[in-house]
Amino acid sequence: MTIKQITLVKNAIGILIFWIAPPLIYFFKEKLGFGGGSVFTGIVYVSGLVFMLNHFHAKVGHKPNTFLLLLGGTFFSVAMIYFFLMNKEMTMFNTDLINFALIFGFFFSLLRVDNQVQKYLPVLILIITFLTSCALIYSVATNPNYVFGTRATVQYTSKTTENFTGNPYIYSRNGLAGFLISFLIINRSWDSIKVPHVYLTRLLAHINVWFSLIVIILTQTRATILTLLMAIPCMLLFMVPVKSMFSHIKKQSYIFYAIAIGNLYYFATKLRIVELFDSYYNTFFNLFIRAMSTGVTLGKSAEVDESAMGRVNNINYIKQLWNTSKIDFVFGHGYRYRYIDIPMLESLVNFGVFGFILFAGFHVTFLYFAYRCFKSNTIFQNFIGLFYLNTFVGMFTSGRPMDFAYWVSFLIFIRFMNVEMVKEKNEIENPV
Repeated sequence: MTIKQITLVKNAIGILIFWIAPPLIYFFKEKLGFGGGSVFTGIVYVSGLVFMLNHFHAKVGHKPNTFLLLLGGTFFSVAMIYFFLMNKEMTMFNTDLINFALIFGFFFSLLRVDNQVQKYLPVLILIITFLTSCALIYSVATNPNYVFGTRATVQYTSKTTENFTGNPYIYSRNGLAGFLISFLIINRSWDSIKVPHVYLTRLLAHINVWFSLIVIILTQTRATILTLLMAIPCMLLFMVPVKSMFSHIKKQSYIFYAIAIGNLYYFATKLRIVELFDSYYNTFFNLFIRAMSTGVTLGKSAEVDESAMGRVNNINYIKQLWNTSKIDFVFGHGYRYRYIDIPMLESLVNFGVFGFILFAGFHVTFLYFAYRCFKSNTIFQNFIGLFYLNTFVGMFTSGRPMDFAYWVSFLIFIRFMNVEMVKEKNEIENPV
């Protein structure tokens, strides 16, 4: 490998430490006991910034998607004004300040990373998502407190209670990323990516696509299932027509599937795998329908979902707040005024009408550029277009508008959406 290739691989690893690798970092910290609390996480993130360093002059940067940068930068600036002048949760001030410092450092590092890094990211995403799926399955298999049928996650003892807890959402998101990148690598041309070993990469993609689906089933996250239902038609419509889906499958892959089906038949007979997955499907389907019914009827359905009901209560709270003081919605109630668990609505409550319009416009623009990514000939552009759909669903289902994880994804999209790779001789000129 040349020095430039080594730099690009190093930069790609730095990017993924912030973006795709957090569930794996969480596994090392909580399951294997690495580091002490947030110190280990901080060290890992700082190492990610170090990996993103390169030899470019400090004033040299690469052009991101300028329209997304303008919208996202404006909203972020508004949020910063509220953060310093109308902060309603000062106990989180230092933590937020550290997170914002990391976000700024990550973004400026992204601007200095060459567009050619897009060639190296897909295979590294494939490897990291596979390792994370293995980590989750290992955690479940070695956890005597895990009960089949419940959501799978890397569990640890809570600091406030003696109960075991964990976050299935980040592993479900990893499963989605693994499925998308594996499917694209299997079915798309490899002209736009660097592949270290053809046969091993192809085999890993076929293994990971099924591992990822297993993780999605085990974690039972509705937002991920909804994203998958949106992403699959997009892939079949824009990227991989059904008639050509099997044209990229090689004879080695058929051997893999023959062995896999044989083993599946054996385990299905001995361990009743089919019945187990049928149980998972029925449980999840009932939960999904109950949650949709709870949300659509605003909690007036015969059976309610507790998680969805929490969001319904927050919507009712916003209605009461509106009836109490409409003028406050014009200017906003302040940074972190109330946890709504619906980022799109919280942007209205916290930052007022102007902040809401900026935030909503930001995501409408994301959808437009995601659509353009669908039609790209490069695997990484396809991937970020599809993966944004999960972020879009998240804007209506969980989290807060200024969450660190969301903004890491936003910065990736701002930096790379529709920023295609250029020829070697023109690398400094990067059209949007």
